[in-house]
Amino acid sequence: MSWTVHRARETPGRTIAVGIFILAFLVFVYLTFELLLTLVALLVLSVALHTYFLPITYTFDDAGVTIDKRIFRHSYSWERFRRFFRTSGGIVLSPFEKHGFLDNFRGVHLLLPADPGPVIAYLERHFGAAARNSQL
Repeated sequence: MSWTVHRARETPGRTIAVGIFILAFLVFVYLTFELLLTLVALLVLSVALHTYFLPITYTFDDAGVTIDKRIFRHSYSWERFRRFFRTSGGIVLSPFEKHGFLDNFRGVHLLLPADPGPVIAYLERHFGAAARNSQL
């Protein structure tokens, strides 16, 4: 199972607003600090915001989960995770059997597609319906 999420394309109004803000910020940095620090600011912003502006592809297979962020690619085996739960923007695959404060730090957050039903169904089949925890 595989799906792609591209937040910049999904929310064009926000993307335009963010683009204008970034452009204004870079102009301000250029007028204040000259070209070198403007290039550094552009590099830092590019690395920080690449998950918003570039598409992310999530793949579930028998081995585990692969997250392709175009710049970085991460693979996690299913043995690492014990349960999953929904958040406001997606799901978290947690290494813990019970809910705890470390879930968000040790778990892996996945953004959901517009129709999350097949993804949730896949995870319920993989972990079992009892592993689903929607506390957040």
